[in-house]
Amino acid sequence: MKTAALIASARLDRRTVLAGGATLAAALILPSVARADPFEVVEGAPEGGKAITIDKMAFQTPEITVKVGEPITWTNEDGMAHNVHLRQGPAKGHPKAQGKMLNKGDKYTLKFNEPGTYKYVCTPHPMMKGTIIVEA
Repeated sequence: MKTAALIASARLDRRTVLAGGATLAAALILPSVARADPFEVVEGAPEGGKAITIDKMAFQTPEITVKVGEPITWTNEDGMAHNVHLRQGPAKGHPKAQGKMLNKGDKYTLKFNEPGTYKYVCTPHPMMKGTIIVEA
């Protein structure tokens, strides 16, 4: 009888430990899964929002401030292809941080979901730099 009671007690303890471990794992993993991306690519150029022209090998508005959710549209008016590559801030290391290459007349729009300072460059022309300040 004593042996059966010890085995039952050990099973209960093991289940308690496993359940506690699963709860801890969920608490650590779920917030990062549920968290929204710091920005999103918006297809097409939406009405409203802010605009940045790319011309003469420069982002013509090198620093811009927007509210969370307000889109920014870059338009390439230069004869050379350029892009927007978020390199510092909340989007650093994000898999979509490097935007597509824009030929003359192409547009690229981002909407920022997380406040912070986002620094970006043109990947093939890293001397072209810009800063986006996103306020809550």
